[in-house]
Amino acid sequence: MDSGLSLSVVIPTWNGLHLLKKYLPSVVNAAESYHKTSGAAYEILVVDDGSTDLTGSYFDENPVENLRVITLTKNRGFAVTCNAGFREARFELIGLINNDVELHPDYFIYHSQHFRDPEIFAVTAKVYDPGSSLFNTGGRFASFRRGFWSVYFNYDLNPGTESELWTSGNRLLSFYAIGGFATYRKSELLNLGGFLEILSPFHWEDVDLSYRGWKRGFRITYEPRSLAWHQASSTINAHFKSKTVESLSFKNRLLFHWINLHSKSMLTCHLLSLSCMCILKAITLDLYFFKALRKALSQIPEARKLRKQERLQSRRSDKEIIDILNNFYQTAPITVYLSREKILEKHQDAK
Repeated sequence: MDSGLSLSVVIPTWNGLHLLKKYLPSVVNAAESYHKTSGAAYEILVVDDGSTDLTGSYFDENPVENLRVITLTKNRGFAVTCNAGFREARFELIGLINNDVELHPDYFIYHSQHFRDPEIFAVTAKVYDPGSSLFNTGGRFASFRRGFWSVYFNYDLNPGTESELWTSGNRLLSFYAIGGFATYRKSELLNLGGFLEILSPFHWEDVDLSYRGWKRGFRITYEPRSLAWHQASSTINAHFKSKTVESLSFKNRLLFHWINLHSKSMLTCHLLSLSCMCILKAITLDLYFFKALRKALSQIPEARKLRKQERLQSRRSDKEIIDILNNFYQTAPITVYLSREKILEKHQDAK
């Protein structure tokens, strides 16, 4: 039933020892369950991004079977930290898990089944709020509108026999695999160069990686039977102000589009929309917006090199990706959640 591919679990962490103590046992349990079911080997790599909370010392004194710690000498951000783990990983499946995520024991068992199809690059999971059955994140629904890819919506399956067939056939597409709870095919991950480090310190790395995977001719899927519980943004919120996070996210959103939008009409639409935004933000004196824009513009030389590289490697156009996704959205038995508020509203109505 299972692929039997050996598994490397990569967990990036920055001053998150308290989170590892709480959530790591579930990751170990899920990896061990996968090993017992498939017979495949596994390893767990905790990549310490220059922590000052003695993460490395803790595991020296409290060793965990099949776990090793990779220590970076200074804090470099999510992309660099993950890439260090990807390079050290020994096995063909790479499960990327945040340090604030709890996994169901069957998590990797269901994810692994997707990789029997050589066209699958990555798989994302179904995620709930901590300690609850409140739906948080599922397959990623995206649309290109007003000059930008809008990627923040989730979908989940409607109940019924048809949904079971879509699930068992691994037919559920996702615009991207969320970096906190995704599994990747290592060979293609390395061919893509991992996360783009131009997007440091965080946000949009996973969107970019998946989109480049789509463009190379692969697919990203959603596995609703792989369950996780996520204490969202535990590390980021502890170290950065919300406005700073918003600014860094927008900077990376711009770079994502400048690197990956190769359709002339879509890029033109994007630049026109950005021009209008500049006028509106100038009227409202949004300094964080212009800080993000200035930083993104300073990285244009590197972005141009990456853009040229991606254009040469692409096998699908932007519009072909839109067509594939739209066909899926129109035929699959799914419900799209337009906002976090709608999810909470539905949960309250069900009580």
